[in-house]
Amino acid sequence: MVAGIPATAADSNGKLVFTYDDGPVKDFTHTYQKAHRKGGVPGCSAVPAASVGNSDNLSAKQLRTLADEGWEIMSHSVQHRSLGDIEITRDINPDDQKIYVETNHHGKIPGDTLVVNDGSRSTIVTVAGKGSDGRGEFVELESPIGQAFTASDGVTERYTDDILRTALGGSKKQLEQYGVTVTNIVMPYGGYGERTQELAGEYFTAVANGGLAIGGRAQIHRAGEIQLPHLSRAMFRRGKMTKAELGTFLDKVAAADTLGILGGHSWWQERLPPARIRMAIQMAKDRNIDIVTLHDALTDLKVTDSSTSRTTTTKTSQTNTEGGAPKTTQSSEKFPAGKNNETTNRPTTETNQPGFGSLAALVSIGCGVALKRYRNK
Repeated sequence: MVAGIPATAADSNGKLVFTYDDGPVKDFTHTYQKAHRKGGVPGCSAVPAASVGNSDNLSAKQLRTLADEGWEIMSHSVQHRSLGDIEITRDINPDDQKIYVETNHHGKIPGDTLVVNDGSRSTIVTVAGKGSDGRGEFVELESPIGQAFTASDGVTERYTDDILRTALGGSKKQLEQYGVTVTNIVMPYGGYGERTQELAGEYFTAVANGGLAIGGRAQIHRAGEIQLPHLSRAMFRRGKMTKAELGTFLDKVAAADTLGILGGHSWWQERLPPARIRMAIQMAKDRNIDIVTLHDALTDLKVTDSSTSRTTTTKTSQTNTEGGAPKTTQSSEKFPAGKNNETTNRPTTETNQPGFGSLAALVSIGCGVALKRYRNK
């Protein structure tokens, strides 16, 4: 199949995308080599850009090999930050240097800047660290917050725009410097706050685990109802989805013009060994479901086309830092009115670790290079 010429949806009973989070080397040695390659179908690997080449993570060469084999490489931010809004659980006094939160994900990188907001007022604070005590989890600040907030008013905190834009656009740029094309993203921990939702479409075609923006997880998408960039996936590891439940999910996918996304992790704690992945692949084949990358699914269903997808690739040396906003301890920032329905990014059975991975082995149309595609036989 030549790049840029989509198949018709009638070629199969729906489209299925496999996504894997965090970019561990097992995406290559186990999930690819022992499952997807044996089944002759592609998968997607969602990779934190700063982890590439680190111990137990995919190398740049492995990313390119996966891409050459028809996989899609997806963004998983730069440093695996949770990019949603997090609820503040206790009242804040002006001289407080700790803010108590539902989960302290945003305290892991000192120097990061956060917006504290109650819907009418906001201030910017700088992270010094994180911890927990008898009152709960907290983010420690470099200096007193300087304002009072009442938790019952629905106070939240989120990363500043500079950090969000770097985590989104910076991750895409860094991954593409390894010679792969990145058009889609999986949000770490499922964090997908109101401001992140507004920004994601500037950098990516789709958010594979953006179900929080459209009503929940594990949805099946019909081509005419897809609301890009927000998509939804279902986790299919043992303990999260039984074989019978997987069959029910696939039965729903097995309809023309329908898309389903499965997500998991290749690391050993996930209980998603190659044998289970092979089982899921065979179950999809038995239903004549077309197993493709997310990029190709959206193209085949005519939701997007190659000319509108974000496919610019730059091959230069990688930058390993993520950056962020200047260290401002107290200020104001324009903040959208209203509250995000996502009140916490605490890891759940689904979001306990970074997202999925979908990789599109695309070739620009101008090249006229043939694109290797895996199809069910």
